[in-house]
Amino acid sequence: MPLKLAMLGMWHTHADGLVRQVAAHPDEFTLVGFHDPDPQVVAAQSKKWQALVPGFRVFDSTDELLRQPLDGVVVEGRVDLNLQHAHKVLESGKPVLLEKPAGDNLDEHRRLIDVAHKKHLHVQMIYLFRYMSAVQELLKRGRSGELGRLYEFRGRLPKDLPSYARFVEELAHYRGGMFFEMAGHLVDILVALLGKPQKITPFLAHHHTADPPSFVDNGIAIFEFERAFGIIEVPALEVAPHSRRIELYGTEGACAIPHLGSGHLGNKNIQPIEVFRVGMPDWQTLELPAATLQIADLREFAAIVQGNKTPDFSMEHDLIVQESLLTASGMAPVR
Repeated sequence: MPLKLAMLGMWHTHADGLVRQVAAHPDEFTLVGFHDPDPQVVAAQSKKWQALVPGFRVFDSTDELLRQPLDGVVVEGRVDLNLQHAHKVLESGKPVLLEKPAGDNLDEHRRLIDVAHKKHLHVQMIYLFRYMSAVQELLKRGRSGELGRLYEFRGRLPKDLPSYARFVEELAHYRGGMFFEMAGHLVDILVALLGKPQKITPFLAHHHTADPPSFVDNGIAIFEFERAFGIIEVPALEVAPHSRRIELYGTEGACAIPHLGSGHLGNKNIQPIEVFRVGMPDWQTLELPAATLQIADLREFAAIVQGNKTPDFSMEHDLIVQESLLTASGMAPVR
């Protein structure tokens, strides 16, 4: 029996890939219906998805959508509305697959997780880099102790300069700008390897000559742990290809992903990761078959809500990631 899902909010860039993965796996998943409060978003996405989804249906209200027989709800709206959507889903008694980042209000995210615990429901973040082949390999080697004591994580996740005007339109009202939009992917991996940071120091700037001067288009944050540093870089000024990367260094070895790929866009069939261990003459390059993105997130969600496994990334992990992201983006509440 396919897992019956609905999509509340249809705006997010990642929504299209997720719909296509559901459509490609009809024995596992089905989309019962959709709702978004913005008619323009509904019209644009409906044109793309009507031919993909059998019985494609957009409901007039959130309440009407949530009255349908559902096993879970995917929240893919605008970031500053998604926590409100997710609260309504939990109150209706259904688990949530929530698009990243987890809103822009940390206290609201905390309340969401409190409600999830009280109702014994699951909230799972969609950080689609989690299940990339090279990232899974890096996590495995970093967590196993193979690299010794980890002392440095460095990640770089740029966005392309030709799309700058679109980024400004979508993100300028968030204080953290482009850093807030993208850094969570890397914070997620950093926290999975090193835990909760003890201190975070952001360096957020506007380095383009174009307006508005308040838009953060070049950001770096330093994450301090007891015996390690994390360094995350997110510029929106990139013109060089293949420049997304992660590096992980320990006292017994190191791993580097020379190009993370383009997330929800097209990826090569092979994803390389470079590995070094003490005693090896040089770095070794492993060529891993690239994983199909987003289907792993869906299967993880299905297995959890059906009671077949515990989460790979707990709700408490996701809270640490969100608090760290908002702090690094200059958006955390003052306490």
